[in-house]
This record gives sequence, structure tokens and C-alpha cells, in this order.
Amino acid sequence: MRTSRFALLAGLVALAACAPDAPSEVRDDLGRTVPFDGAPETVLPLAPNITELVAEAAGADRLAGVSMSDSFPPGIQSLPRFQSLPLDTETVVSLQPGLAIGSTDVNAAEAADGLAALGVPTYLFRFDEVADVPRALRTLDTLLATSGGAPAADAFERRVSAVQDAVQPYTAPRVLLLVGDETLYAFGRDSYASELVRLAGGQNLTDVYPGEASQPSDEAVLEMAPEVIVVLIEDYDPSQLLEEHPTFFSLPAVQNSRVYGIDPDLVSRPGPRLIEGLERLARLLHPEAFAAGAA
Repeated sequence: MRTSRFALLAGLVALAACAPDAPSEVRDDLGRTVPFDGAPETVLPLAPNITELVAEAAGADRLAGVSMSDSFPPGIQSLPRFQSLPLDTETVVSLQPGLAIGSTDVNAAEAADGLAALGVPTYLFRFDEVADVPRALRTLDTLLATSGGAPAADAFERRVSAVQDAVQPYTAPRVLLLVGDETLYAFGRDSYASELVRLAGGQNLTDVYPGEASQPSDEAVLEMAPEVIVVLIEDYDPSQLLEEHPTFFSLPAVQNSRVYGIDPDLVSRPGPRLIEGLERLARLLHPEAFAAGAA
């Protein structure tokens, strides 16, 4: 289905370059019709992962501004800021972007439609699986008439394959990936983050929950008995987990000192740095695969 969407978009824009009657619209990942009058000079990303994707494909100088939540890449620090949740449409419109681009995990279709009604064409990407990141990079090349997305997408895919090759010989540990340690927010089996655990060579325990998100109880975690727990908090102190959940003392992950933290932006933002998240996750799950001298 996604290949079809991309093929449709590529076909429409290719026609724009060679046909007398250029297409006046494209369709985004939700099937919404987006007015398209050629590659825009400036783009407004509505979510931090989109900022990183656009900067990778076309350079930060194409950005008309960034949201208050944006922190990467370094070249965006001096750009105008706007509030994304809830979306400050007045400021967005005042920045006069040629195209606004959002991500469905942050931006609702209703907000995008509202911007469009105010004269700002708004394209939404959807990220259901890891492969959607390189797909988005290549689509941005087409939308923005640039060429940086395709090589970045190729490099991303090569690094994913390298991780898979490295961890393939090893037994998959039972892994619990948590968004935080107080309330046990986690991912469901249909999320790209759960796929990330599987690609890193882990048995993702929250695959038992359908959808994109899950919230296992303490009792469920005790029953699942994770061998590795990864919390999306950088420089995480594992003792915090026991302070919040004292009964977790008996878990294999705790007993074997395999409770880790990881920079949340490397996992929670489906952008170019997601590959760094995958590589760090794989090294935590399978340090033996990346030790010196490992095959």
C-alpha cells in the first residue's frame, strides 16, 4: 500500500516536470488531497521528526521555522518557533511556508485541514514501521525537488541490514521497552518502536498488546519476566525502577543488572536518527555481537 502511495506521488510530480499540464495536487499518507504548485521554497515541519527528515533531505535552510519541542539538528536554533500542541495556527500562517509537513503521531488530520483552510498546504506522513523513515526521505526528495533524501535512505537501510546480520546468530532475549518508569507506558505490537526491538534481536514482550500503545500492569510485567528492560530516559538510574515498582526486584532483568536507559529522541522520533536508536538497542541486547572479534 505504501509503495503504491509513493509510486502515485512520484508519478504525479514526474508529470509536473515533463507535461504541459502540471498536476495541481498530491495525496499524503492519509489519502488527503494536498494542493501542489511545484517544490516550495520554504517548509514548516509540524513535528520534531519531520524537522530532522527535512533537514536531512533538503537542508535546514529550507525550514521556515520549527516547533518549541525541536532540538535537533543544531542548525535550527536561530529559527522562529511556534507551539505545536495545540497548534498555534496564527503563528504558522504568519511564517508563510510554501508547505507544512506533519506526522500523524503528533498532528491530527483536523489540524492539518484547518491549516489548509487558511491557505497553508499541509502534508501528513504516517510512521507505522521502521521502513517508513527511508520512504519519507525519498518522498521528501520528490516533494521538495531535492536529492539528499535518497542517499540518506540508502544508508539507513544498509545500517538496518547490518544490525540484523550482527544479531541474527544470537538468541532473542525477552525485552520490555518502556516510555517511562512511573506509569508503565509502552508500545503495542503494531508500532514502529516494537519493530525496532525485533530488528535489534529482541523478543518484544508488549507484542501481546494490539495497536500502537500499551500499558502493562505490574502483575503483567512480573508474569512476562523480562530479561532486559530499556527505559526511554537518558542516563537512567536503574534503582529508580525499583523505587517505583519494588516487586520488580525478582525480575531477571533486575537480578542480572540489565536495566538500561536510552536517549528517548532516538526512539520516539521516527526520523533519520532512529537508526542510531536501533544500533544502541542492539548493542544493549547483544553486546557479544558487537564485541571486538565478533563475526
